[in-house]
Amino acid sequence: MEEIRFSRGPARRPVARPGDSLLQWSTGLQTDKRTIYAGWLVETGRSETLDEAMETAGFTTVTIRHGSGNTVMHWAVEQANLFVIAEGVQGITEMKNTPDRYGVAFGWRTLPDGRPQSALKFRALLHELLDVDYTEPLLVSVKSTLTGDLLAALMHQYDVLDAIDRERAAKGQPPLNPPFYACSIPLGPGAEVARGSAQKKEIVPIVAHVPDSIDRSYLVAHYIRKPWVTLIEGMLDATITWSVTASQQITMGEDLATQSYGDEPYPEPINQNGDGRYVAESSL
Repeated sequence: MEEIRFSRGPARRPVARPGDSLLQWSTGLQTDKRTIYAGWLVETGRSETLDEAMETAGFTTVTIRHGSGNTVMHWAVEQANLFVIAEGVQGITEMKNTPDRYGVAFGWRTLPDGRPQSALKFRALLHELLDVDYTEPLLVSVKSTLTGDLLAALMHQYDVLDAIDRERAAKGQPPLNPPFYACSIPLGPGAEVARGSAQKKEIVPIVAHVPDSIDRSYLVAHYIRKPWVTLIEGMLDATITWSVTASQQITMGEDLATQSYGDEPYPEPINQNGDGRYVAESSL
């Protein structure tokens, strides 16, 4: 073959979709024991290594009964303390007007019946699993009004980061300007709310269990460890690239096969002005 000098290259290769195990939200589903479970779920049997780590970390299982009558066993994670693999979080308006993403994928898709639906995904490491040396990320996936709940919850992380520098200033130390993943974010059940249009349904939303007054004990409990910094930063560039691609896939409806367990009713028609608000709820 003739020796040729190329001015561009090497060839860019397709970005693989992460094969991470799903961490999904139950807004309040019936179990096989006829109780109601609200919180995070990780399906069992998908990964032997993950199942072993979940058991070692002290998580227990719950069997969810779906509307079809099928029952599926999951690991129950009522509150997930997550190190989000991202440089930050963007608001809905910003993500509508730019394809850029910081590591969190978000987009609007059109369902087969013509209704619009928002979807949000990000990769994260579960604090309790890191404590038992399980270092594979989980893929968080939510849809519909839960996207607004989750984005609002993630925004509380900036209060935590500001508290770190306030703590340092009180000791006469220079500001650290910590990254978004400097602390794990405790995401768990909030108070029940009624959502839906013609038929209202009580659901349990996702909220950040961050105290109004963030003290040193909270920061110590959630602060990242040195080995985990290297781990996350090694995943960050690829995850940011993935979040751009995943956002495009959401918009094109390519991810509709991946659904969350929320069984959440659809909201009122969406306000398409880009402010991320629903007619039924004046703000997030």
